[in-house]
Amino acid sequence: MTQILARSLALLGFTGLLILSILVVLDIILRTVADYPLKGVNDISAMVMAVVISACIPQSLLIKQSISVDVLGQFLGGRAELLLNAVASLAVLVFFGLLAWQFVPYAASVSASGERTWVLQWPVGPWWYVATGCFIVSALTQAMVLIDDIISVALGRPWAAGSTPIDGSL
Repeated sequence: MTQILARSLALLGFTGLLILSILVVLDIILRTVADYPLKGVNDISAMVMAVVISACIPQSLLIKQSISVDVLGQFLGGRAELLLNAVASLAVLVFFGLLAWQFVPYAASVSASGERTWVLQWPVGPWWYVATGCFIVSALTQAMVLIDDIISVALGRPWAAGSTPIDGSL
């Protein structure tokens, strides 16, 4: 279930990025050819980018595409390397848990203030609630990764679900 949700959010994020890119290119063309810019492209960009970025994070966490330094783990090898991976996964979980925890009141305060975009006058709050939801999914996804890492430590081999990592690739 988490895999489907993470991939769906990533698809949503990249679709939003594609639409935003098309709008920016169209804006540039209209500015150049007709001296008529599209109104509100900056408003749309500001709102969509928060959602696009946050929507792609769960999939990145799921396939463990984060920056890591594996020198000590490779030097120690075996179960120590798996244990260090689990500790790193715990740290990432704590980070995204704190991030989601702080974004909930932020989205609520932005919504309560009635803040709107400058040109289009769109309410800002709903966009921050969507981004917050993506951060919550990120924390849940990382919890799944941590569980997988803990099982890997207990079994003494990577990818507790068998011979494939959590994302199903080899």
